[in-house]
Amino acid sequence: MKYLISSLTLISLMAWQSLAMAAPTSHCQGEEMSKRFASGALWEFCWTIKDQEGLVLSQVHYQAPGTAYRRVLGEASLSQIEASFDDAAVDPKFITTELGLGGNNILTQTAQDCPTGTLYAWNGRQVLCATMHKAGYLYKYTSQRQTERFEIITSSQVGPRNYSLRWSFYENGTIEPAIGLSGILPAVGESTAQYGWPVGANGEIGSSFMDHYLWRLDFDLDEIANDDVVEEINSTPTPDRLRKTKTLELVGQETARSLNPETKRFWRIRDSVARNAAGKFISYELVPSHYDQSRTNHRNQAWLQNDLYFTAYQSCERFAANNPTATCGDNIAQFISGQNINRQDLVVWYKQNQHYLPRSEDSNRMSTRWSSFKLLPRDWNAQNPF
Repeated sequence: MKYLISSLTLISLMAWQSLAMAAPTSHCQGEEMSKRFASGALWEFCWTIKDQEGLVLSQVHYQAPGTAYRRVLGEASLSQIEASFDDAAVDPKFITTELGLGGNNILTQTAQDCPTGTLYAWNGRQVLCATMHKAGYLYKYTSQRQTERFEIITSSQVGPRNYSLRWSFYENGTIEPAIGLSGILPAVGESTAQYGWPVGANGEIGSSFMDHYLWRLDFDLDEIANDDVVEEINSTPTPDRLRKTKTLELVGQETARSLNPETKRFWRIRDSVARNAAGKFISYELVPSHYDQSRTNHRNQAWLQNDLYFTAYQSCERFAANNPTATCGDNIAQFISGQNINRQDLVVWYKQNQHYLPRSEDSNRMSTRWSSFKLLPRDWNAQNPF
């Protein structure tokens, strides 16, 4: 069942503490957290820890100074991790559904893990660290404005690998989901040289491996969940490469799409009713990252052949792969059925790839490697509210 949070009055919001976690309400599946910046900008969301996905967010709301309090996401999670080795000596492992990022695998954190932040508990264990960080220039021209970001992070130990789930919420409305990979090398001395790199003093081969990360983003812009629209934007260069022509196309049915560095392709999810003070539809755009890794596809699996998938919301479509509900399909490629998504409750599935060729510096401990992307407000405000 999906829940809505009704808009709170500005007076009641101003009375909230800068960082607070309240008892669960009828609107919140889990714990409630909010952060108000000195400028008046506000983030509010619910968080929970699920046995398989680990950290899951819901009812994510944002308010810029002096503007409307609106919802961005109904629910958001890292839906699946598929881990495989380059030598294909063992079958790929579905980390999320087979092992889980929550349950016994999510780590209890201490003050050492969260030295400048605040720890929060789930089921009696402190598993989430919330921290404020300087984020550099919000803008700079004849004047400048420094800004901050609010960050929450959990850590899960799955065999030799450590996965840190991090969500950053910026003062200007930007959201940055990220996953950090660390731990110890999962296989040393088990592959030949063409499938890895010599590491350590004895020159044993550290096996190279691939992670696929599949994010699930249930957009519910403003207070009505089933009236959102997807638009694809391309900037195509002319044959002489002197100009670029913008095109905008409505995505009307469930579909799979791929990144295109040549046209700087990206997508925005906009409301079909709510507008900013200038009369433009409010929206968020997905800013992709790692274009160079976008088409990686281990073993030609159908659900890895594209970079983004757009579907209409179905409660049983929970995991991008190895989805346990057979009536909904096993993976996102099977979720695509040509259903109408124009003015519907939209779910965006975004794939990232992390290929890891070990280094000598990874001996004993792998250096943390982050994979992230951004969700950026577009026409959320009539002008820069800062």
